[in-house]
Amino acid sequence: MTPTAPRPLPAPDAAVLPRRRLRERRPPTGERSGRTPRSGRTRRAGLRVWSSPIALTAVFLAVHVWLGAKGITQYGRPFGDVTSVYHWWSYQALAEGHWYGILETWVYPAVALAPMAATLVIATVLGVTYTVAWLILVTALDLLALAVLTDGLRDTARIRVAWLWPAALLALGAVSLGRIDTVALALVVMALALLDRHPAVAGLLLALGAWIKVWPAAVLLAALAVHGRERRMRRGLVLPGVWLTAGLAVLAAAASAIAGRGLSGLAVLFGFIGGQASRNLQVEAVAATPGLWAAHAGHGAVVYNDEIYTNELISASSPAVAAVVTVLMAVVAAAIAALAWRAARPASHPAPVAARQRDPARREDRARTAVLLAWTVLALVVTFIVCNKVGSPQFEGWLIAPALLLAGARPPRWWAPVGLIGVVLGLTQTIYPSLYGWLLGLAPWMLWVITARNALLVVLLGWSIVAIAGLACRPAHTAALRGRSGASA
Repeated sequence: MTPTAPRPLPAPDAAVLPRRRLRERRPPTGERSGRTPRSGRTRRAGLRVWSSPIALTAVFLAVHVWLGAKGITQYGRPFGDVTSVYHWWSYQALAEGHWYGILETWVYPAVALAPMAATLVIATVLGVTYTVAWLILVTALDLLALAVLTDGLRDTARIRVAWLWPAALLALGAVSLGRIDTVALALVVMALALLDRHPAVAGLLLALGAWIKVWPAAVLLAALAVHGRERRMRRGLVLPGVWLTAGLAVLAAAASAIAGRGLSGLAVLFGFIGGQASRNLQVEAVAATPGLWAAHAGHGAVVYNDEIYTNELISASSPAVAAVVTVLMAVVAAAIAALAWRAARPASHPAPVAARQRDPARREDRARTAVLLAWTVLALVVTFIVCNKVGSPQFEGWLIAPALLLAGARPPRWWAPVGLIGVVLGLTQTIYPSLYGWLLGLAPWMLWVITARNALLVVLLGWSIVAIAGLACRPAHTAALRGRSGASA
């Protein structure tokens, strides 16, 4: 019997199989040739550099060296305060015993003298100029803050976030290293990085920062508003500042008593508050913007105050405006803190749900808290800039801390406020130092530049308040605003 050939299987019905299964997939060029596509290789190489602690540290250090060299030679003297004023105060303290903030009334809080005096010691030991010694000090402090921020350069997510820091320094220019605010910023960055694990250390760093330059108090207020319901966090944030202030009060009282001045040191210790209250409206202040245009029209003038080394706007309304913004700062800051406190109310998970979804709920709450903290820090820091009769260019450097927080928490469209911060920093460098004379001369084009910069600051303030209000209106367990807190700074 002759075997018959097997009957061929019927062709598959085209109506049954999806259309994409009927088409032959053409591999990309790189697959056909056995090579990785060039775009893929470039992307992976870029990701390796972006995640590299060595690359970040090298760029961070190079930016500091570049800005230091530029600041020493740049027209407009962005390191003028360091070269002249800080140096003189340090010499007066170490050589002649004029301890500003303790025995002598001063424009800064008392601890600000410590890094200035340390710079003079470094200059003497190394045999370099005071300005070079200052750059060595702030660069070392920033490198330490970078290491703390990135968990010893081991946290890949935080390393990627930290690239914003050197970029922001470049956007702001040499003045970002040439003021005492640089020291306060490094302390704030370290405090925010350690807040969750070591709240007491964070509280001490923020208290030190506030006794160097007042603005870290805004970050401390934000942390208390968001975490204040937790006893451990509340004690850790508050007690170090209380003990530090008490220690400074004892030191000031003892120093003044030994000098034969009774207990006048206590009044001197807090004298910087009155010194700031007596200042007039500075030309770069946000509140001075209408007055600058009025001065351009002949109703006012820019006058140099040689007692505090700053340019002020003098007009019929400037004293009243300066008084109003001082009160407004306290009112707006208190309102933002109250709103953040409401937004940080505990999640009300029903017990069975909490038992079934314990870990997801905790992760969701941590992400939400990171987002809330980022917006609150931004809102309060910008409040300290917008509602301030002083508007020095280094103030915009404070925005680096909330920018790092936003990039770490990553709320929806986080890149938009961070981008606005970059624009604000760039416009500030346009104003100061090289073209500062155009502002003092009330040139119309420069008035438009500072008006745009100040308007963007107001936009950032409004944006952050709206974001906090949105969180306050949602129950915590809904977490409609889902931030990714894996790289929280």
